[in-house]
Amino acid sequence: MYFGKVFVSGGAVLCFSAFCLLVSGELLFITLIAGFVHELGHYLALRLLGGKITEFRFESTGAAIIYEGSSMSYMAELLAALAGPVFSFVHAYICALIGKRFGEFWFTLSGVSLVLCAFNLLPAALLDGGRVLYMLLAHLLDADSAEKICFAVSCLVSLCVMLTGLWLLLRTGWNFTLLVSGVWLFIGTAIVKRRVWV
Repeated sequence: MYFGKVFVSGGAVLCFSAFCLLVSGELLFITLIAGFVHELGHYLALRLLGGKITEFRFESTGAAIIYEGSSMSYMAELLAALAGPVFSFVHAYICALIGKRFGEFWFTLSGVSLVLCAFNLLPAALLDGGRVLYMLLAHLLDADSAEKICFAVSCLVSLCVMLTGLWLLLRTGWNFTLLVSGVWLFIGTAIVKRRVWV
């Protein structure tokens, strides 16, 4: 469903509802702040680099800013992709400094922002790291070769995350979040491949 330039899919509502059931209200609030700061980095970079933002999308595969980038170079798009993780890292650092004085909430916000930064830098199709890898390869090779290499790397990364998540689940007996993240990455990679190559 559309709200102006904002699209929210049923899958996004379902995922958000499940997240609400699994975490505390405070962690939900912290995660939303960290996500907002991350997307703000992309938004500001796109505006500064000449991208015309056409839509904000919230889907089961995550949040995305859709833009008209025909006037942007590969390097400008690469910088826009890196802006989210950079904002998350700076946000994590600032929150850690504030946390020294004001306590646990800020340390938790710092940790969530840092995890969001690190996870988004993985070279997988749905993540900023995958976009960065694509932009570098498309700049050095061609778009078709970049898509094929990125698909293979994304599958490998997804498999590694799933296997690490399975190991973590077996080791702890309860922590399944990394396993779910790996499955999400793999399914998202398949969806992106279908959109690009079919």
